[in-house]
Amino acid sequence: MYVYDFEYALRVSASACTCVQFLSGLLICASFVKKGKVSNESVVPFVTGFLSCSLWLYYGMILANSTLVSVNAFGCLLFAIYTSIYYRYTSKKKRVMHYVVSAIAVIAWIVYITYSNVNQKQSKTVSSVELHQHQSVEVVAVTPLDISDTSIISLTTNDAIDRVGLLCSLTTMLFFAAPFSNLIHVIRTKNTESMPLPLIVMTFLVSAQWLVYGRMLRDKFIMYPNAVGCMLSIIQLALFVIYPRRSTVPLTTELHNHHHPYPYIKLMDA
Repeated sequence: MYVYDFEYALRVSASACTCVQFLSGLLICASFVKKGKVSNESVVPFVTGFLSCSLWLYYGMILANSTLVSVNAFGCLLFAIYTSIYYRYTSKKKRVMHYVVSAIAVIAWIVYITYSNVNQKQSKTVSSVELHQHQSVEVVAVTPLDISDTSIISLTTNDAIDRVGLLCSLTTMLFFAAPFSNLIHVIRTKNTESMPLPLIVMTFLVSAQWLVYGRMLRDKFIMYPNAVGCMLSIIQLALFVIYPRRSTVPLTTELHNHHHPYPYIKLMDA
């Protein structure tokens, strides 16, 4: 009873924190609206977030897991909105469209491949069962049609779970590593302003909870990527300590916004 209560509480907490993690993108988009443009921020975290949520949504539908379905449907919607806002304020619209189209193509390809493989295996298995039933009356008597159908569905569903689960794990790790897309820029400028701190902090908190939850369920597809997510988040947070954030306001703007020690410079600037 205690284990069930803890598992339920952990599932609710992880789901709530995941939704908050998704909402942390609002802070980043608010900065776009406030500045009226995108500075050095990358669209990769938003696109990979949409891709990851889409695949986990599909994975949850296969498992008939309402928690995974509801959380990731919410995430898909938010990341689509974030990407749209980024597209509105960025000057690199072609690059954004390239990422978005690529993500949608990957999702469509995975769904198509999974369904085609499952249907193909089901048809082959059904054909072999029907042939075996025609050849042996005893098999028909011992193995009713409804039981064989159930085993076929179970076999193909498990195959789909393995395929989609593996892809979900890979895309989740890609999502966790997405802020590293600006790593070269961060090291070169020694400034972490372009890295989404709220998203990274929430990623660490969420990954830790899903790691424990996956361990309780013995689901390797939930457990392994979140273990990687915890490690990557710690590395990213360490960058904020090594390279503290500082504003990249142009010098001329700073001169206008601060009191000049020499009045004639102020007059010349004006």
